[in-house]
Amino acid sequence: MTDAAIDPRGIPARLNLLLVALALALSVWLWMGLPMLLPTSPALGWSLLIVVLATTSYWSLLHEGIHAVLLPDRRLNDALSRLLAIGFPAPFAVLRFGHLKHHQFNRTAIDRSEVFDPASTTRGAAAWRYYPQLLIGLYASEVAALLLVWLSPALLLRLAQRLPAEPGLPSLADSLQRQLLKPDTLRAMRLDSLASLALIACSAWLYGPHAWMLLLALLGRGMLISLTDNAYHYATPLHAPGDDVRHARQLDLPRWASALILHFNYHATHHRHPALPWSALPAAACAQDRQYAQPYLRALLRQLRGPIAQQALPRINPPASG
Repeated sequence: MTDAAIDPRGIPARLNLLLVALALALSVWLWMGLPMLLPTSPALGWSLLIVVLATTSYWSLLHEGIHAVLLPDRRLNDALSRLLAIGFPAPFAVLRFGHLKHHQFNRTAIDRSEVFDPASTTRGAAAWRYYPQLLIGLYASEVAALLLVWLSPALLLRLAQRLPAEPGLPSLADSLQRQLLKPDTLRAMRLDSLASLALIACSAWLYGPHAWMLLLALLGRGMLISLTDNAYHYATPLHAPGDDVRHARQLDLPRWASALILHFNYHATHHRHPALPWSALPAAACAQDRQYAQPYLRALLRQLRGPIAQQALPRINPPASG
């Protein structure tokens, strides 16, 4: 199966619209509906467990929007994705840029959070950076983008230039300038930021003395987002200059559970065919995708082993010697 051109008929548009409606309903419940009813029915606070457990499915819908396969109409795809992102909350353009760069820089120096170089740091020092990133850091950085988009483009570029680089790959700062810091994109990100910040402020006011519930729900969402992010790549081979960056781990789930998260666990297949809609991933999977397959929960917990020295991991395709 090829994804050179997306066939709009392959996108389950009606089902996706229904799923988006459900996700937006959950978002409205989290931010506005629940806090208005809590004073009369405090037991409704337990419904936040559903909101938190739906996090991966919520992100999977956003992920479809990032790859422009949520809906065949690109304008509607992006409009609904922005609405989902406002309730996430993070600017959609930032989420899209970060995820697409993950595909481009997969397992390079900039995109392997568990890897450290013993020549420059100790495993203990690496652990101080790794565990916060694993448990909440990714989501925290995405939410922090609500404020970062208000910094000057020049300052954002200087910050990007401090990130690790790798020979043979394009500069992240150049990509940032071309794709994310264009005036129209920056304006859209700041508009989304205002919407999210207003939503947060209004919701916190509505929750009042129950605001701790909102905080716990966001911490739960953040833990799930951050914990699952690198589980598909933890302890997999590293990228070497000239290698194929389309490398990821397939995670095993029962079919019903896989469908609940829009087959996001078919991650190796997705990295080979990033433009395929979620419904097409099982049919596109091949034996090669299962090379590093693991049970889903085991892969999540395996990350708790901590940072890994880069010398302990093989390269995807070791460069020829001599």
